Amino acid sequence: MTKPSIGDLLNGVAASLRESVLPEIPTGPTRRQIQAAISIIRRVSLVWDRTGPYLYVDNKDIEEILLQVSAILDRAEANGSGAGLEPLRQRLHAALDQRGATGVEYPSPAVLGARNVELQGLLVDVQGALHAPTNPEATDRPESAERLLSAERIEILAMLRALFRRMLERELQVTAPPTARK
Repeated sequence: MTKPSIGDLLNGVAASLRESVLPEIPTGPTRRQIQAAISIIRRVSLVWDRTGPYLYVDNKDIEEILLQVSAILDRAEANGSGAGLEPLRQRLHAALDQRGATGVEYPSPAVLGARNVELQGLLVDVQGALHAPTNPEATDRPESAERLLSAERIEILAMLRALFRRMLERELQVTAPPTARK
């Protein structure tokens, strides 16, 4: 591990700007911009060192839930209640087959961030499929909106609610001011 950490370095830059540069800048728009930059640098310094681990855990959690959702959709397809969800099932399988495909045990924050965006996009797709119109007579019904059985939908929705709660708790641990953290 690098000492000082990136967060420590950013915090040092902010302190140096506040203590050495800011006093030399006269009141006005330039001074306000420097003050805003100091605030931004301080905020980034608080979360920088936690971003990679946060994304790593978030991705693992989302992947686990999507694996479970995929298994439920596979069962639904096998019993005939989810045939219209085949495109979603294929996207889930393709994305989940990429787990750990980076070739390194712990990918960079950029790789983790890109994977997080991809996984969250899949969560949006799953939610969209679960909330598609239920009326088979509906003319605005997407072709992929054939409904899952009620028990399957309830199971998936409960899993997603629990996942979203955990995701929010993790995000709060990373982004909340130090006094608000547990």
